[in-house]
Amino acid sequence: MSTLDELVREITRFEAIISEWDESQKCVAVGLKRAIEDLHKEALIRLMKSIKQESMDALRHAVQDEVVYGVLIYHELVKLPVPSLKKRIQKALDEVRFHLKSHNGDVELVAIKEPDTVEVRLIGACINCSDSTWTLSQEIEQKIKAYCPEIAQVVAIK
Repeated sequence: MSTLDELVREITRFEAIISEWDESQKCVAVGLKRAIEDLHKEALIRLMKSIKQESMDALRHAVQDEVVYGVLIYHELVKLPVPSLKKRIQKALDEVRFHLKSHNGDVELVAIKEPDTVEVRLIGACINCSDSTWTLSQEIEQKIKAYCPEIAQVVAIK
């Protein structure tokens, strides 16, 4: 049984070879690739429908395999899991913490007010810092909005 890395290396090797071909040869290779992918996608759709009728547990188990999951993602037959809003906000805050901690400060998530507001608390030296307003709007708010475009407002709570 091949590993995902081995399979990807093999594909990459063929892509490198094809990249040196002239355009008409590349078109034939791309057309063949597309036809094979369409065939595989249709087979996967039918297979998934059949498995769903028999056992959702079997389908869930199959999708845990990284190769199966990768192919299903590639063919857009399963969706990538979207991390929760709270996890995305925490990830954004983790990215600004290094800078804040270098100035003896920090930030914590206080609340998520649906549908589009996040409340945070500046901690340590950030509380009385003259740049805290800039830090909130230019670092914290921008980073949260980058990870969570559904958030419209970030508010500092004391």
